[in-house]
Amino acid sequence: MTEADTKPEDPDRRAARRRSTDGDERYERLVELAPDGILIHDGEQIVVANAAAVRLAGAHHRDQLIGRPIDSFLNPPYLKAIEEQLIGSGDNAGPVSPVRDVLRRLDGSQIEVEVTAIPFVDRGRASAHLVIRDITERLAAQAAGQQAEEYLRHAQKMEAVGALAGGVAHEVNNMMSVVLGFGEFLLQDPALPEGRLPDVQQIMKAADRAAVVTRELLAFSRRAFHKPELLDLNVVVRELGPMVRRLLGEGRQLTVAFGSPCRVWADKGQLEQVAVNLALNARDAMPTGGTLTITTAEVTLEDGVIGYGGAIPAGHYGLIAVRDTGVGMDRATQARIFEPFFTTKPAGKGTGLGLAAAYGIMEQNKGYIAVASVPGEGTTFSLYLPLSPEDAASETIDEQPVGLTAPEAGMTVLLVEDEPAVRAVIVRSLERGGFRVLQAPDAAVALQLADREARLDLVLTDLMMPGIGGAELARRLKESWPDLPVMFMSGYSAEEVRRRGSAHDGVLIQKPFKPDTLLLSVNLALAARTSQ
Repeated sequence: MTEADTKPEDPDRRAARRRSTDGDERYERLVELAPDGILIHDGEQIVVANAAAVRLAGAHHRDQLIGRPIDSFLNPPYLKAIEEQLIGSGDNAGPVSPVRDVLRRLDGSQIEVEVTAIPFVDRGRASAHLVIRDITERLAAQAAGQQAEEYLRHAQKMEAVGALAGGVAHEVNNMMSVVLGFGEFLLQDPALPEGRLPDVQQIMKAADRAAVVTRELLAFSRRAFHKPELLDLNVVVRELGPMVRRLLGEGRQLTVAFGSPCRVWADKGQLEQVAVNLALNARDAMPTGGTLTITTAEVTLEDGVIGYGGAIPAGHYGLIAVRDTGVGMDRATQARIFEPFFTTKPAGKGTGLGLAAAYGIMEQNKGYIAVASVPGEGTTFSLYLPLSPEDAASETIDEQPVGLTAPEAGMTVLLVEDEPAVRAVIVRSLERGGFRVLQAPDAAVALQLADREARLDLVLTDLMMPGIGGAELARRLKESWPDLPVMFMSGYSAEEVRRRGSAHDGVLIQKPFKPDTLLLSVNLALAARTSQ
């Protein structure tokens, strides 16, 4: 034993060694307790793995990772960057920017991770300290956020298009009132040459078709006439069966399966329109034949069910499922089928409004529509309507009693309409029905006429007018004539009128209308008043 062997260790060296040992232990403890996975490798194999890395890899013990090649778990594109940094800056190289990677677990599954590499030189070799973070939840949250933004953009787009469609439909309805009115006058004119009769009939047919298109536009924009009532979906589908069979034509079969009774709160006419539109699409999707199956059921949806435009809220619904065995659709087509004027049919074979109207109708009835389709395997449209409470009360205006005697001729009607051509048609229609008509282009003139008039039997006014609207005009008139009946006209629906803040408590007749329809509505309103 030499003197050096027996010489006591220098206190400073002993303290330094203790500090180094303590530092190593603290470092190891920090690595082991880090929430992110940490792997250290020498460019070929793993030499250190903390507890989080073991969990991420699906291992039970770190020995299952130590000594294994790093590329059996990761595809480290950062190794070359690490080497370049070390060559350029030595062992003082900083961390490489985080990169996305996929961690292959021991059971064969994969998870998305973000890897931050800290390069260093260990015994002359380029090595890497890898911090591995599981970003599965973050990516899911980002995807959900992007989907929500997409749904919001879609909703804003559809709302803007809907507002435009509703405005266009309103203007077209005014024009169609003129065409249908004067066309009806020509058909009723005995002086019309017989050879001209087919021409007028074609004009009326085209005008009727234009009226149908505007109704579809209003339905898409959720501005159509809306008369909800308590409905049993089984009854609705059963009554539609014969019509759908005729629409399908030869070579196509209809199968109907009824579930338990489902009572919903919806507009029957609108619901029938959706079903008919879907049946027509199914017919066109099965040119060589096939089967259309309509199913009703009561269903309970959990969170996460996706309909067109977003997630369907969890709850209890009445379901109508319409499934065909036709050609089906790819995802790109499915993403656009509810857009107005989008169609896969040849030019002249479709307006592209049928499914757009179906979408708008379901929204107006507080329902949802979903589609599932595979090319070559057919398509299923699912209509979800919230189940209605048993004690739901009708919001519809009761129909006027039928069979009452017509009012006496010579009654005075105050007509208020800002469109001159529409006003001319209505005046002529009412005068042919025996009414005396006072006409005004706006509410201000109407109030002046009313002040000079000793008797008014009915006011017929457009609801949406520049300046004073029809509802405000009615309120002012009723201050002097509390029992004065008021009929409103509009190219918009009652729902759209309420949305625009024009509340009213009178009868609303939708444009376009034919002279006979107008006369019937006016006579019924007057007859109802005289019967009170």
